[in-house]
Amino acid sequence: MAPEGYHAMSIYPEYFKIDGQWLLAEDSRMDCVAVYENGRILVIEFRLIKKGDLIVCGRTEGAQEGIFVHTDGFGAATKPSENFAFRLGRSRETAFSREYDELYELLQYERDHGYVVWVMGPAFSFNGYSRIAFSKIIEAGYVDAVFAGNALATHDLEGAYLHTALGQDIDTQENRPNGHYHHLDTINRVKYHGSIAKFIEEENVQDGIMYALEKNNVPYVLAGSIRDDGPPCPVIGNAYEAQDAMRDHIRKATTVICMATMLHTIAAGNMTPLLPGAGRRNRAAGVFLLRGYLRICREQTHRPWIAFFARRCYQRAGLHSQRRKRTRALKNHKHVS
Repeated sequence: MAPEGYHAMSIYPEYFKIDGQWLLAEDSRMDCVAVYENGRILVIEFRLIKKGDLIVCGRTEGAQEGIFVHTDGFGAATKPSENFAFRLGRSRETAFSREYDELYELLQYERDHGYVVWVMGPAFSFNGYSRIAFSKIIEAGYVDAVFAGNALATHDLEGAYLHTALGQDIDTQENRPNGHYHHLDTINRVKYHGSIAKFIEEENVQDGIMYALEKNNVPYVLAGSIRDDGPPCPVIGNAYEAQDAMRDHIRKATTVICMATMLHTIAAGNMTPLLPGAGRRNRAAGVFLLRGYLRICREQTHRPWIAFFARRCYQRAGLHSQRRKRTRALKNHKHVS
């Protein structure tokens, strides 16, 4: 256990004065402790504390006790403001098109210079166009890692394998006969093959998010939950192992985009440092990574984001005409039936 008066870490860069020298913590994560070891400040979860660890104590943050939390280095540039004006804040009525364009420009930069982590909910796998769009984002190099749960992988593979998600057709959202078996059948086949990669190969899967991740060698972490059915391998059932796997990627992330999941958004957000990769690597280079770090944590209303990225992907991949043809074909099919 930690000693009384231990110092709990934050998402900000933190400096600790040890033997007359200020040391920058090598990592950053909320609700952890700072441990001094061989001239370094390590950030350790409470569950990983060992007997004999030199844990920093102190509850002040302005250098009074040798602890300085640097909160002012990342403020946005101040803009002239008026005492009264319409739409000063953000609301459901606010247009976010500019933010979409800014995010797209940021991703253009981050693709070549950063590490982009996407935290995804299963909504992406319930719609055929969303699956296509995000697959194109992966193929274009805008994804360095994906965090998700059992559902995203299961229903995306179900969509590729049986053209349904939770038994509903991914294009028409119509229920299929015995459709409630489909996700279980998919999980069963993945388990039979022993891995998602082998399932994709042996079942001749040719599309979808998991297909694009495997094809492009993009790492992903699938964290299980108490309500999972199945789940397919390689879903990590141990919550602490899932945390560790996520942290391996999040500590070097420069952009984290969270969409359509509250649970995983909160989990990723709690372990996301404001200064990506803080510590020895950046101190040796003498540079703080202040290059447009952005964390977007929406809750459950993500259709505008999906539509935005889909539009960008369709424009770049020339899928507008394909979508129109596909829509017309579906309408004609429904009309004939």
